Amino acid sequence: MLALTLGLAPGCEDRAQAGGISEIEARQKIDKLVELFRGVDPTTTSDIQDKNFRDRTKLLEDLHGVGRAAGLAALARLDQAKNEPLDVQWALLEAAAFNAPEDAQPLLEKLIVTYDGKDGTGLRMHAVRIMSASIPQRAIELIEPMLRTPLARETRPPQEELVRGWHTAAKKLGLTEARVLCDLVVDMRQPPDARYAAVNALSDMGGTRAIQALREVLVESASDGNIRRKAAQALLVIMPRKEFCALMQEAAGHESDEIFLAFLDDMLQRNCVGQ
Repeated sequence: MLALTLGLAPGCEDRAQAGGISEIEARQKIDKLVELFRGVDPTTTSDIQDKNFRDRTKLLEDLHGVGRAAGLAALARLDQAKNEPLDVQWALLEAAAFNAPEDAQPLLEKLIVTYDGKDGTGLRMHAVRIMSASIPQRAIELIEPMLRTPLARETRPPQEELVRGWHTAAKKLGLTEARVLCDLVVDMRQPPDARYAAVNALSDMGGTRAIQALREVLVESASDGNIRRKAAQALLVIMPRKEFCALMQEAAGHESDEIFLAFLDDMLQRNCVGQ
């Protein structure tokens, strides 16, 4: 904000100190956001639908970080949007979180942790994504205990969405340690989709602990073949090639499942010839 205010004329200073755009402009932009996210008639031509999608995406992106007035306007509109389409509700929630994070945080937390059988999980899933990107430190604190205690997916956002949210927040914060995902990926109590999401996240983050966890998944015969294949593909990304090829050779030497053995042989042929 300092960089923005240094060169302002006196008449603009109050507006900048107030946190960005004016209240009137904020309400106008939020009204336009609602209009665009309501969408167009599905029977309209594809070019009109495409334009609506581009326009609404750009407006929402432009609304990131324009000041607290926009966030408060979005929260006020969201409070009256119970009958609006889900797209309108999550767009308002996102505009609120990226402009007035402290004001939006209680609602985001409530959506994530409180089961509402009437409204279902739609907005709650978006709340995980939005909070992870806009308030990453608090998202980590909130989500991590939930990742360690898998519950019926009907009572909270799906576990795989929590994994993706944790990963998003960790990247925002520059974290390189993913202990919670390493523990989750080897925990067979976890839903398969959550373990798949954890494999993808560990493939992106890498590190010694991630390699150890994925190696354990690779050789766990009780795990389904899909996650074992995903683990092998992730290890190809994050391990030095020679070490990866040695691991594939070792795993193939102890594998009893013919289908998975064929997969390992294919991985060796594709990636380890000449190593």
